[in-house]
Amino acid sequence: MSRGQTITDKSGNPLPDQTPAVGQYLLIAPVHLPPTMGEPGWFQKQSAFEKITTVDHENFRVAWVNIALPKFLLSAERWQALSVVDGKTKYETVEVFGGLAAYIVKFFMYQKLVLGFNAQAEGLKKYAERT
Repeated sequence: MSRGQTITDKSGNPLPDQTPAVGQYLLIAPVHLPPTMGEPGWFQKQSAFEKITTVDHENFRVAWVNIALPKFLLSAERWQALSVVDGKTKYETVEVFGGLAAYIVKFFMYQKLVLGFNAQAEGLKKYAERT
């Protein structure tokens, strides 16, 4: 799904320190929907510009909101968390959409987003199990 994440300033210029912190900006690009390891088609390659709202080291949580469009058109908030359940690490991710265009996202992108989130979780799992 997502091939890269870069901490930037408000103008999208990469920062020297790539450590996420509240109030910083995050460029997620390219985003392949549906997920693919090959070259995506014209409408399958996208990007997202976000503002980091939470970095909780104690509880292993991070969140950001999309700032590309006015909230009344489209808002999106993404949370990711790690926890330990029965001695195993559990990864959870939730993205909530709002605004007028949320219905369009749901109609046209829902299945692709689900595939992308699942692929991202599987990739993270494989990476974590290797290290």
